[in-house]
Amino acid sequence: MKFSQLAHEKSASLWLSSKNHPFIKGIEDGTLPLSAFKAYLIQDNYYVKNYLAIYDKILATSQDAQVIDALKSGIQAITAYDVDQQNGIYQGLNMTNDEIQQAEILPTTYHYTCHMHHAFDSYGEVHALAALLPCPWLYLEIFQEMLARKDYLKGTQQIYIDFVNSYADETFQGYVHGMIQLLDDLVIRHQDQLDMDLLLQQFMYSSAEELRFWQMTLLPEKWDSYSTAQSK
Repeated sequence: MKFSQLAHEKSASLWLSSKNHPFIKGIEDGTLPLSAFKAYLIQDNYYVKNYLAIYDKILATSQDAQVIDALKSGIQAITAYDVDQQNGIYQGLNMTNDEIQQAEILPTTYHYTCHMHHAFDSYGEVHALAALLPCPWLYLEIFQEMLARKDYLKGTQQIYIDFVNSYADETFQGYVHGMIQLLDDLVIRHQDQLDMDLLLQQFMYSSAEELRFWQMTLLPEKWDSYSTAQSK
């Protein structure tokens, strides 16, 4: 079994919880408050910057031509689907750059991005790619499945329809499948040097953080309440 198949199988319950989360269901039926969507976008802005920063770290150190080519293409895809798309959504929601940049980074966002940086800083590029993969792969699955349902997004916000469509098209699918193939190829080439249990943990931890990310903006999450909950 390929590593991607194993990781997908082991994370199935987490991914199902994401697919059924009220945040996702709210996008589908149009009931998600725009305030929650705005809060998500602000946190995602910080997340994407760190995602791209890890790509830059890998590119600065990797000697693997397949990795370098894939990540250069990946930066273009992320810029198109996250950075450019978000700028358009910000304008549609009348969100200013000051509002985005001055917003507080919430605990889940902080811990998720720290996890991804730690995967690279402590274990190298293969572990980092395992930690990075769940996000785009899960988005692709969630929104392709949403589009396949006949009653998808009836009478909802157009901004949600555009958001979903952007993560379910063939170009984004090609990017995700390329990253899946890259990780599988690297695992095969380096399997004698890799701690497979730890590699799987990187993937599963990110899958759990994806689930927390939806919940974070619905609560909304706060540092003082988060610290109290974590100490119990």
